[in-house]
Amino acid sequence: MIYRRQKLLLQIIKRLSEKGISSKTYLVKAIFLLRQKLGFEKVAYDFFPYKHGPFSNEIYKDFNFFEAQGLFDEEKLSLTEQGEEFVKTIETNETVLSGLEKIVSEYSNLNALIGFVYEKYPEFTVKSEKIQRKEQSGNGIYSIGYEGKTIDCFLNQLIQNKISLLVDVRKNAFSMKKSFSKKSLENYLKNAGIGYLHLPGFGVDSEKRKKLETKQDYANLFADYKKNLDSKKTEIIMLEGLGKKQKIALMCFEANKDYCHRGVLSDFLNQEVVHI
Repeated sequence: MIYRRQKLLLQIIKRLSEKGISSKTYLVKAIFLLRQKLGFEKVAYDFFPYKHGPFSNEIYKDFNFFEAQGLFDEEKLSLTEQGEEFVKTIETNETVLSGLEKIVSEYSNLNALIGFVYEKYPEFTVKSEKIQRKEQSGNGIYSIGYEGKTIDCFLNQLIQNKISLLVDVRKNAFSMKKSFSKKSLENYLKNAGIGYLHLPGFGVDSEKRKKLETKQDYANLFADYKKNLDSKKTEIIMLEGLGKKQKIALMCFEANKDYCHRGVLSDFLNQEVVHI
């Protein structure tokens, strides 16, 4: 199955190829500008600050998928004959392609496009190798859930809040969203300059999470969880110590911390926790 965002990306690749543009960096920056102007609903890609400004892991994952399907030649940044035929079957996204035309007409070369992006969106240049700056992340404890987020949106939120260590408090660091399973997540974080620490002892057994339907169900689960925290004083002190040395973020799935055990854990700590 090819997703809506992938169909759009194929159309963008084709249009840039027709313009004689074969730079992946140009493509990524152009889609970033489209994302900023039109929003996620229209473009379906998120971005985070990386070595050369805003970057999207999802775009490169889709490149790999296209190549595996025989639709795309990444080296040439162009569609194969099979890809060209497939694009003919896709309904043209006039809104996005019209926006792309404006970008290409205003910024005909890569340097001009990068210059504009760096000037207009400095928050996405904080990891850029082009700019030398001293990072002062400070310290403190944050919390974040990845529910409803792409990996790129998730990384961006961590970077914008200057998180240097992600503390995974899931019992089992596995997710149906493959990007958030332990090994993949750790690699994404490493590439973004963020450390990873899995503390399964702070998690909740999956059996206990089944059939949580009412507020009372959650209240009962969290009351039991809080009792267990009383026996983890050594681990709690260690966690608080990490937060005094750097900015850390406690991570689990749920977007709303009130429906996640990390909310209970946050309240248990002797430090204020900022919920992203």
